[in-house]
Amino acid sequence: ETNVAVRVALDKYDAERATRELEAFLDDLSNWYVRRSRRRFWKSEADDDKAAAYNTLYGVMVDYIKLLAPFVPFATEAMYQNLVSGVVEGAPVSVHHCLYPTADAGALDQRLLAKMRLAITTASLGRAARGAADIKLRQPLAAARVNVGSQLEQDDLLELADVLQEEINVKRIDVVSEVGELVDYKLMPNNRVLGPRLGKNFPKVRAALEAVDPAHAARTLQAGESITVTVAGQVFELGGDDILVQTESRGGLAVASDKGVTVAVDTELTPELLREGYARDLVRLINNLRKDSGLDISDRITLAFAATGEVALALDEFADYIKQETLAVSLVEGSLAEAVFEGVVEVGDQEVQLAFFTVT
Repeated sequence: ETNVAVRVALDKYDAERATRELEAFLDDLSNWYVRRSRRRFWKSEADDDKAAAYNTLYGVMVDYIKLLAPFVPFATEAMYQNLVSGVVEGAPVSVHHCLYPTADAGALDQRLLAKMRLAITTASLGRAARGAADIKLRQPLAAARVNVGSQLEQDDLLELADVLQEEINVKRIDVVSEVGELVDYKLMPNNRVLGPRLGKNFPKVRAALEAVDPAHAARTLQAGESITVTVAGQVFELGGDDILVQTESRGGLAVASDKGVTVAVDTELTPELLREGYARDLVRLINNLRKDSGLDISDRITLAFAATGEVALALDEFADYIKQETLAVSLVEGSLAEAVFEGVVEVGDQEVQLAFFTVT
């Protein structure tokens, strides 16, 4: 898709649009494919799945630097020399000797592309809703409720529910058919725009707006389309610049909406969810300590801790998860005489003492 879009832009000498397409693709490659495939890259067994992950990334990177070569000639040449020259027999000696990549627009799987665009939009809105409620992404939540416009999109979301659960960090994804279950909408005329345009008809159009279904109108406007109102037999078309859509979330929900998609996250934090959040914080902090101590990414450790209260419960309840994510072969309470690195971290409102040494 990016290949097609870049060629279309360059055929019109629109270099700015081409670079925007390339930049957007790099973001998707880094933040979706690479990030979501990291376990495939890191696992110890050299199976077909790991090989497929690397081969896909390699092929995409080679084509990408060819697309990028006219814009960043020296950096792409250095990347080409590392990736291709001397590695692929018979390959051109320079990226600038390669033919520019081509793609068949008709061969693109538009259904799959639309499904992934919906997933990316939904995940982004879920994170935005969490941010609006000032809940960090590492803190698990009970559920996210999503409303989309069509049955096909609902089916796509259900199919990708496991991906969205990880991306939004919730235990459950609920797809709801009515946006009114998540948020209340209110339509307000944009006086600054509509007043001068409609003149004496403005009060009548404002009154007509009160009879419009606000949820349906909000969805239409967010999708970039217009709504119509009829006053004394005269039809007025109103777009997103003409109407201000005010939203009010239902109790206990934080909501974000865009492009016809509305996502609401449940903001209630149970003790169980808080403990899991503590475990995730501990993983991050322990891995930071590993890095500060100069450990190699593959080094395994024996890990000791001293903690109290809910944090101690989290260390016990999620011990297997913490060991797996920090490459700890054992997790013990107390101190370590052989510790080569010690530190104190803050989890929630508690201080936790940590110590570890490497295992040969």
